[in-house]
Amino acid sequence: MADQQGDIKTAAPERFNWNNADPAKSLEDFRMFVEGEAQEAISWYWRSKNSKKFPSQAVQFLALVLTASAGLVPVAIQIFKSSDSHYDSGPIASLLVGLAAALLGLDKAFGYSTGWIRYTLTATSMSKLLQEFRTDWVALSAASPLTLTPEQKQAALLQRVKDFVSSIQASVLEETKQWAADFQNNMAQMEKDLKSQLDALKDQVDKVAKEREEASRVGAIELTVTNADQTDGFHFDIALETRTGKLSESVSNSKVWTKINTVQGQCKVTINAKAKGNPVSISTILDVKPGDTAKPAVTLPIT
Repeated sequence: MADQQGDIKTAAPERFNWNNADPAKSLEDFRMFVEGEAQEAISWYWRSKNSKKFPSQAVQFLALVLTASAGLVPVAIQIFKSSDSHYDSGPIASLLVGLAAALLGLDKAFGYSTGWIRYTLTATSMSKLLQEFRTDWVALSAASPLTLTPEQKQAALLQRVKDFVSSIQASVLEETKQWAADFQNNMAQMEKDLKSQLDALKDQVDKVAKEREEASRVGAIELTVTNADQTDGFHFDIALETRTGKLSESVSNSKVWTKINTVQGQCKVTINAKAKGNPVSISTILDVKPGDTAKPAVTLPIT
């Protein structure tokens, strides 16, 4: 029933012939034939389950180790790292959890665990059917001639063979249907996950593109310190804070400070100087608009 390529196939019809001249021997040959076919199918499932069992056990073991490591490794790093170390163990934990999830996804996609279970259940069920068939065959063969005539006994035995073969084929069919259902569900789930990942990637790309577009929309600042000439050395310092960072500049012998290519949005400008040896300071909030120049004027609190 199982060929050398590992598939389960129905035996060729020439393997069994009925001899009307010797029905008793034909019945016995028929019994041995169907039992042999069933036993080959059972052996195929017991043998083939190993191709699912070992990968399933390996995946489950590695996923367990990786998941446990994701919780233990960051703790170990915190215990043994030096006090001045700023090493972040978070990415390692995320990587380990991600690998564990990938292994479980691999197991689900290729059906290692589910196939192992299907093959084991099918082989067990078929073994039960074979034992029931053997028991019923003995019972029918031992029936008293007063209960069944030879013709009735022969018909009953042939019917039992038919029922047994049908049951074996039904077991194979049911396992195949379960495999097909699992395969279709896994493919549908993979397509759904892939679509979600593609949508998330598209959203991320759109977000980055939008941020770049916004960052490329810049304006300018032309700040006037009306009493800068009253500062010591006719000098003041500028501190600019925007949503993209900070910068500092110094201005001497001028009341005007300019800054081009400033990102749009609100920013904070702080002017620091000294007047008569005393520090003076003032801050203002500006709204930089793309393609425009903000022209604020401030006066240092010099007394």
